[in-house]
Amino acid sequence: AAPAAAAPAAAPASDVDAIPVMMPALSSTMKEGKISSWLVGVGDKVDAGDMLLVVESDKADMDVESFEDGYVAKILVGEGEVATVGAPVALLARTEDEIAAVAASGGGAAAAAPAPAAAA
Repeated sequence: AAPAAAAPAAAPASDVDAIPVMMPALSSTMKEGKISSWLVGVGDKVDAGDMLLVVESDKADMDVESFEDGYVAKILVGEGEVATVGAPVALLARTEDEIAAVAASGGGAAAAAPAPAAAA
């Protein structure tokens, strides 16, 4: 147990509660969306209902809101990049103190995507 305490970065996913922000389905035919712009940056505090990003779908550009309170810890999909519906595009941390730990743990959003992690 002592080595785990000495190296907290080794297992941040279990110590920190990352909140994934998913690419929403903005229409019944939408399969993927292109991020036109991020309206927030890493470290920003967001409340449920705040607009986070603008997504370009097959039909229109739409603002996407946060469904949780938290702090932007990591943007996984940049402006101009495409993500499939349901894929994580960013991670939120519950507290300002957890931003670095969530960012370090969330490169592939393993906590939010159990399929790849299940193989391990």
